[in-house]
Amino acid sequence: MPRFLIPAIIVIVALTLYCLFELLLTPKHQVRSMPKAVWFLVVLLLPLVGPLLWLILGRARTASAAHAEPRMSAPDDDEEFLRNLRVQRRQDQREADLERRAKQLDERERRLRERSGSEDRSGDGGADDHPGSGRTDGEDGAGRTDGEDGAGRPDDEDGPEETGTDSPTAR
Repeated sequence: MPRFLIPAIIVIVALTLYCLFELLLTPKHQVRSMPKAVWFLVVLLLPLVGPLLWLILGRARTASAAHAEPRMSAPDDDEEFLRNLRVQRRQDQREADLERRAKQLDERERRLRERSGSEDRSGDGGADDHPGSGRTDGEDGAGRTDGEDGAGRPDDEDGPEETGTDSPTAR
């Protein structure tokens, strides 16, 4: 008889531990018949009967467990997680690109200011020297150089003289 007593105790302890762990890991809404705390006491205090009652009456059926919350999968198996990683990586790359472009533009602007500052000091300081305006010496606001009329001809070339009337016979 003692020969069967030790293996029986081992089986009862193993079954009790299995049922306790399963009870603790089962969500509250899936426990049947009694609250989780009561099931915990039944499994713990009734050595063979408690675990068997839990397995038969307390735990959720496998069919209802299939409709329960999905189990968490590893992050590399979750498509939504991977998609979010790709989106985040693209956004970080765009931010880095925008920061790089902003630095380039700041550096370019700084060089242009230095260049225009040196031109102002070395130039004649006239009103036509406007750095950054795109005009060169001698251009007025209309993009004409000194010595040109509005038609793009030098001032000394004569076009048709205006007589004050619009009729061709008045010439």
